[in-house]
Amino acid sequence: MVHQIYIGCGRCRFNLANITVEPVLFLYMFSNFLYFSALQALIFNKVCLHKYTEAFCDDLQHNETYKKAYKVESNYVSSETSFWILKVNLGLTIPSFFVVILFLGAIGDRFGRKPPVIFPCVGAFAAYLSGLLNAKYMTAPLPYILIGPVINGICGGFIACLMAVYSYVSHISAPSTKMVRVGILESMVFLAGTVGVFVSGVIIDRQGYVFTFAALCVTIGVALLYSFFWLDNVHSPITEQRRESCWSMTVKFLRESFQCVTKRREGNTFRILLLQVIAVDVLMLCTSGDMDISLLYLKDSFGFSLTLFGYLRGLDNFLRGLIMITFVPLMKRLTTVTDLPLVMFGLLSYIAAFIILGAANARWMVFLASVVGMFKGIPSAGLRATMSSLVPLEEQGRLFGLIAASESLVSLLASVSFNELYPATRDIFPGLCYMLGAALLLIILCIIMYVHNTLSRGGLSVPYRTIEDVDADDGRVLACPAADETE
Repeated sequence: MVHQIYIGCGRCRFNLANITVEPVLFLYMFSNFLYFSALQALIFNKVCLHKYTEAFCDDLQHNETYKKAYKVESNYVSSETSFWILKVNLGLTIPSFFVVILFLGAIGDRFGRKPPVIFPCVGAFAAYLSGLLNAKYMTAPLPYILIGPVINGICGGFIACLMAVYSYVSHISAPSTKMVRVGILESMVFLAGTVGVFVSGVIIDRQGYVFTFAALCVTIGVALLYSFFWLDNVHSPITEQRRESCWSMTVKFLRESFQCVTKRREGNTFRILLLQVIAVDVLMLCTSGDMDISLLYLKDSFGFSLTLFGYLRGLDNFLRGLIMITFVPLMKRLTTVTDLPLVMFGLLSYIAAFIILGAANARWMVFLASVVGMFKGIPSAGLRATMSSLVPLEEQGRLFGLIAASESLVSLLASVSFNELYPATRDIFPGLCYMLGAALLLIILCIIMYVHNTLSRGGLSVPYRTIEDVDADDGRVLACPAADETE
């Protein structure tokens, strides 16, 4: 049964039922940001301790003069750390790709939207517990560090969490509120990043690894309890009650995920969906590439310290989150603008930010790029909202599963390509990667203009205005209850 709990005074009342997966995503992403910072530092320490003394490793990590004096040893530890971090990323990403694209999306479509939200939280708890044990026993063999990420990947990892919350909100939202709800979800990622960036260094330096991983276990535990006891397991209108064997269900999930891509759809729906998936993947390519090279670029070109870089990232995440919870809802409430024009505006903001960052010759221009690019979180939310309006409710999980899986592959591609391209062009033109990113985003802008024009001309069996218009007069959140929840 959907919770109906109102808070407020007088005429100002808010229904707590409108809060669904947003706290889960915030807690999960905050934990994720903190986890990877702690895990990278932990791997550095464990690699060093397996070859050198504890005192030597402590000086090597915190004393810049010591690093220069023992450059060979420092380079060895850094290269080994990078090698193990790559193993961790592969152990997390490869299983999660197959789990999300083949199983979790279809499970959400068939058994409800709640199980896919819980699975990645369970995996994250296992990863944090593994980190806690590795921090407690620092002399344990290094391969043990891979146990947590692999379990996390088998449960879907962070891409499963994103898939689950996006499909949940897209399922329960009216068309008029869909972009606002998805935008608020996007803001949870940015706000979690803001908090995570500011507190990660302080917690790790002052409290140590054991406390940090224990705090992460508690945080994700709260998200798990919230998911179990608060979230309703909303179902698609089409459900099958027939019991099936595990093998037959697996084969069916594989077939349904494949059919979600290949099935014939009316009008230009397939082409429109494909173009928007490509746009989302290019956005991920640019975002992941920026995250991979930004510290090196800013350190090499402008002498940024880790502290100053943290402030910049915190400002960037805060502004993007603020836009998603203020500007987007106001635009949807006060104007009749549809989703894709907002997406195009966000792309222009992103392009301008990359151009300023790539051409910057002073620190203030770097911070200016963050301010100019504060609208760059809009395209992802707008595209997801539009795509979810083009497929039936019973295909939402598979759609977002395919998107999440493709994004995971693109993020790996971005990591390889940008990390190869930046060192090769650093001495020629350090900002070349950002200029190329701006060019890619410009191409995506042209694609979205074509999609918007096609939808506006009635290129679908369902008119564009119908997709964007209000289904409920009061704009309330719509949900499809499970069979046992119907009164």
